[in-house]
Amino acid sequence: MIDYEAVLGSLFDIVHVTDAQGRTLYCSKRYGEYFGIDPEEMMGKPIEDFYHMGYFSPTITMRVIRDKKKVQTIQTTRQNRKLFVEGTPIWDKDGTFSGVVNTSIDITDEEKLQQELNETKYIGTLYQSEITKERGRQKGNTCLIYRSTSMQQVTAMAEKLAQVESSMILLGESGVGKGVLAKYIHECSPRMDKPFVHINCGAIPETLLESELFGYEKGAFTGADKDGKSGLIEKANGGTLFLDEIGELPLNLQVKLLTVLQDKMITPVGSSIPRKVDVKLITATNQNLRQMVKEGKFREDLYYRIHVVPLEIPPLRERREEIPVLVHYFLGVFSERYSLDRQLSDACYRILEEYDWPGNVRELENVVERLVVTSHDEWITPAQIPRYIHNQESSANNGVKVDRVMQMQDAMEEVERQLMQHAYDLHKTTTKVAEALGISQPSASRKLRKWVFQRE
Repeated sequence: MIDYEAVLGSLFDIVHVTDAQGRTLYCSKRYGEYFGIDPEEMMGKPIEDFYHMGYFSPTITMRVIRDKKKVQTIQTTRQNRKLFVEGTPIWDKDGTFSGVVNTSIDITDEEKLQQELNETKYIGTLYQSEITKERGRQKGNTCLIYRSTSMQQVTAMAEKLAQVESSMILLGESGVGKGVLAKYIHECSPRMDKPFVHINCGAIPETLLESELFGYEKGAFTGADKDGKSGLIEKANGGTLFLDEIGELPLNLQVKLLTVLQDKMITPVGSSIPRKVDVKLITATNQNLRQMVKEGKFREDLYYRIHVVPLEIPPLRERREEIPVLVHYFLGVFSERYSLDRQLSDACYRILEEYDWPGNVRELENVVERLVVTSHDEWITPAQIPRYIHNQESSANNGVKVDRVMQMQDAMEEVERQLMQHAYDLHKTTTKVAEALGISQPSASRKLRKWVFQRE
């Protein structure tokens, strides 16, 4: 007869099973080694009790119970172990939700992490992003944090294009990470040991832009350095030149840039002698250059020169599965930078996942930094998330939205959960929540404990 517990133990370091309410039904023997909890003490008790006692964070079981779908995360335990955890809903033969099984793999040791990545393909891109982040930090290289199919395709194409000399243009909204991707392309290219020069064409005053880009000879103009100055393009010689916000480049300088691309020569201000340069050009814009060409604001010949290979980065709202991964990454970055131990509650993750992030990754990074530096406690709660994020969440969830068939009871519970969460976010006290929803204060208190407080 097959020993199923032994089979699970050979596949995973830790296995934990709960019923539909989150009470422990089974816990593998190695739990104590990783969490400092006696597995016998957990039997029949809500897993959330141990989460609130600080044995691990973040929690995952209640998210699976709430969303009725598979959830993945990186957990930190009281024993200071890093675990990759996958929570999977269990359905009985009648299709009724009956519980959750969590399987965990220890990823504390980076060498073991790499070995198990090669052996267990099912673990997925969240696991892979943790390796990328760790190795990038160790080597000082640029790392891309992603898990969406669209970004996998962008990254694969970027790595391929890094090996050729063709000019490429990165497209996408402001803040999606065009500068990070440009640096990544450079580090994947044969020019990785040569300079990478990043120039924001919109950040340098137009009166100084030409001399900054192309340099100048001594005495070229009043106030010029007596020995002259090399331009930023020349400083990128042999390496990669990244021109961000290329649409802001004035028309007169577009002509000079075209010469750089066609003839691989630059002429400093005040000189008549061109100098040879060899650069791989990457440009970026969030503007419609084709429309600018039609309006006479951008040269058509330059447009076709830089538009050889376009690579578009999708906005963050179109790859929401990356939001918790990026939050997790930035939380670690800023906690380490400011020597602060900060964690986000599950409710915070849910709120951040539902926000549209018009400022994309840059806005997300700024919000996480703000939460880390302004929090007075280890645990960051929804009350500390900026009000404008809550406001969009409330607006987006006005009314009842049904996007899939579900049991009537599940639908009613989901509506109640949203109402309680929104009411608490707005009013903060059980008395005011009761008044807003037209129910008694004891009823409001009971429902808040069920849907809101246990997740914070």
